[in-house]
This record gives sequence, C-alpha cells and structure tokens, in this order.
Amino acid sequence: MRKGWLHFLLAFLLIGTGIVLMLENLGVIDKTLYISWGLVLAVILMLIGMKLWWDRVTGHGGSWMFGSFFTIYGLLVLLGEIGIITFTFGDVFKLWPLLFIYIGFGMFLGGSRKRFRVNVDTGDLSGSSSEKKHNNKKMHTVIGDHQYNAENWKVEPMQLWNAVGDYHFDFTKAFIPEKDTPISVKGWAGDIKMLMPENLDYRIEAFVKAGSINLLGKTSDGINRSTTFETPGYQDATRRLTIDIDLKAGDVRVDKV
Repeated sequence: MRKGWLHFLLAFLLIGTGIVLMLENLGVIDKTLYISWGLVLAVILMLIGMKLWWDRVTGHGGSWMFGSFFTIYGLLVLLGEIGIITFTFGDVFKLWPLLFIYIGFGMFLGGSRKRFRVNVDTGDLSGSSSEKKHNNKKMHTVIGDHQYNAENWKVEPMQLWNAVGDYHFDFTKAFIPEKDTPISVKGWAGDIKMLMPENLDYRIEAFVKAGSINLLGKTSDGINRSTTFETPGYQDATRRLTIDIDLKAGDVRVDKV
C-alpha cells in the first residue's frame, strides 16, 4: 500500500522525537537539545490539517474546514512555542471567529443547486440531467488551466472542479462514444469555453453567480445568470453530451462550427 509523503513525514517526526527524548533521559545528549511536547504536537496538528485539506482538494475525502482549522491552530501554537506570539493550546477558544468565516464560505459556495424542467409533451416534473448519478471521472484542482483540445481525445463522463482557472473544450477534435456522456464543470472563478461540432447533439445547463453566459451567440450577463439549451435531436440521440456548468464568477462561452 502506498503511503503519502505526509504519512512518512509524520512517522519520521515521531520516531525522531522519541529518539531525542530517550537520549536525553539517558544523559547521552544535553538538555539544550530538548524538544518540547507542545512544539511536537503543534507540528503534528499542522500536518493533520494539511493532510485533511489536501485530501479534500484532490477528491479523496478529507475536510477543508477541519483541515484549515487544525492547520491554523497548529501554526499559532507553533509560533507561541517559539516565542513569536503569545498563544498556547488553551487559547483554542480564541479561534471562535473562524465559525463565522466557515459559515460565510458555506453560504457563498452554497450547496448543489436543484433544477427542474417540465416535459411539454407529458407535463411531468423531473429532475434535470445534472442530478443523475454516473460513474464519473473526478478531478479536483486548486489553480490551473485545463485544455481538452488534443487530436482525437476521448470524451468520457467527468466531474471537474477547479478553484481558480480556465477550461477549454474542443469537441470538434474529440472521439465521442455512442452513448449519453455527462460532463460536470464547476469552480469558483475562471472562464469555460466549448467548441461544438455541427452534427453533435447535446444539452447544456449553465449557471454563473456573477459573470456572463454566451451560448451560440446569445449572451446573458449579470448576477445569478442561468441558461438551458438542448439541440432538437437531443432526446432521441444515442450519441450525445449532457453538460452541467456552475461558476461562482467568470464567463461561459459555447460556440458551434
């Protein structure tokens, strides 16, 4: 089983601390090399926090809230241990304002929005295609641009999330299988550009909290912009794309050739 670098770093830290403390107790080394348990625990808290945050970013579980809390708490204790600031383990209650920050971020990011559409032929109310469960390829990144424009690149179900960065999809160069392929692209800030071939059927649901949506020449910009479009043959097509886009801030542009 492969272990991450944080696992090995924590293991070496614990082993090294134990060796130093044992040598001190045996009188082999001088007490001037003493490492306080407060310092060790502060570093361990930081490592745990970083691990939780990194797992959340990379889509392997974790928690950005607990990860950031342990990282901040450990860092403050570490700075207190080395005398830069006045902060101890007992001062944890001084961090209660972080609750407001977490609640604010939660309100800003929001949960997964829920959309409904009415079938004009039957009048049935059903959830949008973005709510269907698929065995998707997931990719979570913090900062970076992503290009899907290589010759004959393979389209597959994807769930993409990027904190800050741009996406460029050129489906005119893609190999698109004979099935419904769901693609979800979400992020905080960035631009998303898609180029569609003439003979492809697709459905697009795009939401931008602050920015603009340009869908085949029709532009909508401002706050809480939402657009839904599907090609005439989408419902009966065997080869089609079902695309869900959600941005907090940025621009979405879809063109056809």
